[in-house]
Amino acid sequence: MKELTLKRELVLIKLGGSVITNKSREYSLRKKNIDRLAGELKQAFGSFKGHIILGHGAGSFAHVPAAEYKTKDGIINSGSIYGMAVTEDAARKLNMIIISKLLEKKVPAFSFSPASFLISDAKVYSKSYFEPIQKAMNIGIVPVVYGDVILDKKIGCTIFSTEKILSVLAQKLSSEYQIRIIYVTDVDGVYDKDGKTIPVISRKNFDQLRPSITGAKGVDVTGGMLHKVEEALKLAEKTGIRTSIVNGTVPGKFLNTIFDKKEKSVTLIV
Repeated sequence: MKELTLKRELVLIKLGGSVITNKSREYSLRKKNIDRLAGELKQAFGSFKGHIILGHGAGSFAHVPAAEYKTKDGIINSGSIYGMAVTEDAARKLNMIIISKLLEKKVPAFSFSPASFLISDAKVYSKSYFEPIQKAMNIGIVPVVYGDVILDKKIGCTIFSTEKILSVLAQKLSSEYQIRIIYVTDVDGVYDKDGKTIPVISRKNFDQLRPSITGAKGVDVTGGMLHKVEEALKLAEKTGIRTSIVNGTVPGKFLNTIFDKKEKSVTLIV
């Protein structure tokens, strides 16, 4: 009789741009949040039995040039190629800050630029090369990805959000790992029209709830909270992977969610 092999747990995490930067002011960091969240990740890394892949948003860094040059729409005019380079540079600068803070906390973080392992076709995912990320994870590294410019076969370039990148990763790795996703934001999950946290969102109630789910605060070329919910629902439909949206400004909530402990004011997308 063939023995059943239990899949090892893998948690994919996104630190939202709103929780690590001030999106209302260019190139502005929320340093206390970054420091505390890095510390909580360090605590988890020391005792969590599964794997972790960390992602983070572009916040007040890359969203600004991306909006100015319309980078998501590809190479559309004479300034597009320069705009693509400026956007990538801004995203990388924030990534270097996050990596430095993680290393300061003794988390073995290793950065992977999206353009180095993903390519799209007319803004739709086309091909990827995830073997280096998986190898890094398996030897004890915490791979760190981030929303950024990627090359596109048809329009030259586009923007892939961290949510999209984590979704592709989840689909590619779901046969080998038991996966959960955590989106860390600066609010208590997803709010309804009365400002109360919605405990669970699924395809059954999404159409009813959609009008109350807002876009983004500040400059955001990827769509804010509504984009998060839509990406999570697509992933849940395809793979059954669930996503938790938690408030990263509340000490301990992020850490508890990594360990799958129940927390109040968290939205679960299934």
